[in-house]
Amino acid sequence: MTTTGRYVHRRGTHCETACQCALLAAAGHAVDEEVVFGLDAGFGFSFFPANGNAPDIAVGKQAIMPLRAARLMGVEVALHTPKTAAGLAKLLETAPAVMARVDLGLLPYWGLDGRSSFGGYFVNVVRPLGTDAFEVSDAAFDDPVSVTAAELQAARSSRDSPPLNPDWKVYVFGAPRRTPRLNLVGPVAVRNLCREILRPGSRNLGIPGMKLLATTAPSWPQSKHGEVEDVDLAGQVVRTDALARQLLHLGRQIESFGTGGGLFRPMIGRYLTRMADSTGDARYADAAEQFHESGRLWSTLGSALLAAGATATARDELKTLVDAVADTARSAMDIEKRALTALTTL
Repeated sequence: MTTTGRYVHRRGTHCETACQCALLAAAGHAVDEEVVFGLDAGFGFSFFPANGNAPDIAVGKQAIMPLRAARLMGVEVALHTPKTAAGLAKLLETAPAVMARVDLGLLPYWGLDGRSSFGGYFVNVVRPLGTDAFEVSDAAFDDPVSVTAAELQAARSSRDSPPLNPDWKVYVFGAPRRTPRLNLVGPVAVRNLCREILRPGSRNLGIPGMKLLATTAPSWPQSKHGEVEDVDLAGQVVRTDALARQLLHLGRQIESFGTGGGLFRPMIGRYLTRMADSTGDARYADAAEQFHESGRLWSTLGSALLAAGATATARDELKTLVDAVADTARSAMDIEKRALTALTTL
């Protein structure tokens, strides 16, 4: 843990909620990540097929920075889009840190060399370091890191991760005015979550999105073909099979890219356990266990995909992993649909 003025850097589970919690703590308000995560009601599933042999994108959420938890706490959050380092530094003159949306693949300390993109990632920018660098607080790391102004500009302006491009967005948080009563506002957040996952109005989101992954994955051996450049787990640029890149990218999305592992499922499980404690209703605990089980399925898949990415895996073995992707998506979908359907009755 490292202190910079009123801002304290600490590791977290999920990039978005960890950043929010650190900013709230800087304003004197301590709140647990799973509470912010649950009240935001951004949890769910998103799947976006990519053009050609570029990796398809799977995310364990349906909304990026919904800010519902902030509103429940009476926090004023201002959205800015400074397109220069000077404009970003100006915001830091009156804030302990600002929350910036970035393309994780372009943050040099992640070692991905721009070969793997994810534009739904968040860091807190703490302070300028002279005129050409910034101190960045990334919840996936033990200590703050230094990033050049040019590197940070590239990560903030990336167009490599549609439809999840950062679009220069940064957020300045005000001070919380109240503490939400979980037993009162929590059930509303859960009902919103159920509605938006079960009936999202888009085939890319929620339960329909999980079905789309299950039906799309079997086509990857045909659609993801040829040799491409990627970065392996040691941070080395390599030539690899496009299908291998797709599977490694999915493994990173499940386990590595700020989800806390298991595609956020254990995190929502912890929130539902808190709901059971605060309301005295054991049905939340039953749903929590189902999401923990789904999280175990996703983590087993993610770990297998990452393990395959650490070795030169034959294409026939990659096709077996493709089957595992489709099977996991279907099995997890069935578990989650049962849990969500039960929660709609509360």
